[in-house]
Amino acid sequence: MWNAGSYNNNYYCGVGLLGIAVVALLIAVMAWRRAGRALKLIESSPVTESYHEEEPAQEHELRPAILLDITVDKNEFDQVTLSISNTGLLSARKVNLYIDKPINIFDTEGLSGGLEAANVTASSAILPRLAILDADNKFPINEIISGKVFDLPAALTMSHGKICDFPALLSWEDENGVAQQKKLTLTV
Repeated sequence: MWNAGSYNNNYYCGVGLLGIAVVALLIAVMAWRRAGRALKLIESSPVTESYHEEEPAQEHELRPAILLDITVDKNEFDQVTLSISNTGLLSARKVNLYIDKPINIFDTEGLSGGLEAANVTASSAILPRLAILDADNKFPINEIISGKVFDLPAALTMSHGKICDFPALLSWEDENGVAQQKKLTLTV
């Protein structure tokens, strides 16, 4: 037995699917044409060098041969790490670090009254000390190559509740054997 309602449902379903397929085809053709136009624009535009490609070369030329610096990191457990970094172009050899007694000692509780009120350098009976652990076996550091960081564990004594400025002298030899040095202040 033939049912006319079933035929109409199949017909409308087929026409609906055909309509969806035609709309999808039109969208695909429009996207294809748009991509083609974008490709033609890219091909027709003049080739220019990017400023960002030239910048590292200029920066490379401006960097000094050897540039050593020290950062101090003190964690919540009062453990101190000194990091010596070389951001210059060449390696630093026979690197030494000398840390002297503090030139300024500030009481952290007195900082709210200003630096003058917090400065306890003159009245401090016991001076804090910053020492590199096992320094005899670590120094001189044979070589710190360009772009590298050398971490050194250190001990900070008699400094609870204080901020100290330690003068330091960083010395090294360049690749030609010429001795160089840099004076720093390490604030811990």
